Amino acid sequence: MTGEIVEKGCVVCVEGPMARVRTTRSEACAMCSARGICHPFDEETNEILVKNTIGAEAGQEVQLVMRSSSLIGASLLLYLLPLCFVIALAVAGHFLAKETGLLSLSTGLLIGVGLGLLVSFFTVRSLARRLERSKTFEIEMVRPNAGNRPMSVR
Repeated sequence: MTGEIVEKGCVVCVEGPMARVRTTRSEACAMCSARGICHPFDEETNEILVKNTIGAEAGQEVQLVMRSSSLIGASLLLYLLPLCFVIALAVAGHFLAKETGLLSLSTGLLIGVGLGLLVSFFTVRSLARRLERSKTFEIEMVRPNAGNRPMSVR
């Protein structure tokens, strides 16, 4: 994986300091392992709200750049952390049910899974808010290499 993920897009509209950018899935997306991030649900287009650091206007072509390390970090945060919480609390619930005898083993396991999901939801939500303020996962808007001609907005 290279150091940056670059996606071309067209500014749909400007909303204060932000710009709404529409990206279109390219043929290269079919081979990319990160295609689910840029174009979830196999949609042909996707709109994203990005800080308008270059003063782009509606109809202008731009590039969106994200560090690949940010993509890996986001994947770990969204998938691995909840999985760890669910497994750990499921094992703890099973163990507590076995040791105390108050609940059946499967009930202890289910309670542990439920608590794992609940704890992971709030943990990921809290970490995401903190990381949003730190701009770790921020997508940067840059001018495309070849000219800056206005494009039609579909």
